[in-house]
Amino acid sequence: MDLRQIRYFVAACEEGSLSAAAARLNCTPSGVSQQMSALEARLGTGLLERTRRGVDPTAAGWRFYDRCLAVLKSVSEAEMELEDFAGGLSGSVSAGFAPGLAKAVLPTALARYTREYPRVDIEIGSGTADALVAETSGGALDFYVGQFAKPQAGLSATPIGRFPVALISGVRRGFGPMQPVSLHQVAPLKLSVPSSTHSLRPRIEEAVRNGEISVERTITIASLSAGLEFVAQTDWSSILPFWIALKELGNERVTVNPIADPQLSVELALIHLVQRPLSRASRHLYEQFLQELRHCEEEWQRITR
Repeated sequence: MDLRQIRYFVAACEEGSLSAAAARLNCTPSGVSQQMSALEARLGTGLLERTRRGVDPTAAGWRFYDRCLAVLKSVSEAEMELEDFAGGLSGSVSAGFAPGLAKAVLPTALARYTREYPRVDIEIGSGTADALVAETSGGALDFYVGQFAKPQAGLSATPIGRFPVALISGVRRGFGPMQPVSLHQVAPLKLSVPSSTHSLRPRIEEAVRNGEISVERTITIASLSAGLEFVAQTDWSSILPFWIALKELGNERVTVNPIADPQLSVELALIHLVQRPLSRASRHLYEQFLQELRHCEEEWQRITR
């Protein structure tokens, strides 16, 4: 048994398909299949059950999967310890952030990070939250920070916190800037809602069903920048995390209002592969980001008191 077989097996378990595992590992499905057969022959037990849809780990397979994750995590930690021993913070970091965080919070943290760690190469992914989670699962990103709707095999999700949201409306809607609003007491909203994969979407829909938000009409726009521009040009509104609201306070085409009722919030999590803990360079970037997020939160609390 070697590390290659372990990595192939873990990928097959997490992807549920030998062909998907092969695509993730940049090899051929036949190569993965041969390695899995050799691994099962060596261990003398079936690890994967072949089905029409792909593969499902057996009971023994799931137990072996947990052990394999521990092995890969130990190998990754040993490699990072050797890098640290070599001295100095260098290397590379690839990370993804939910679009709103990338727009409103990340730039300040990134500017500070690049000044403090000039020997670290950085790649910041872009795309929808689902796409960034998929890239993290496939190993293209070291970590992702954002909303995380459902658990996924092989991924570690560490909660960061629960944060307030705000109402952002085109000035034509007529709200007074920064005046707290109870959404069941205002005239029905034309509401731009997040896409179905956004963790805030079901909470908004539940509040609408319960009569806590009065809605005249809705529209779904997946792109954050397009959605904000649409709101700015109309009398529509959107419910978005406070960090986006904070960024839009200087925009004369929209009004920002804290939401007094209902109590809505968005949860953030740090996502990375279980088998690949954060490197020193990644940890420092995450910590810089977290520091800026807390600073933004303190500023929001100050102006909404």
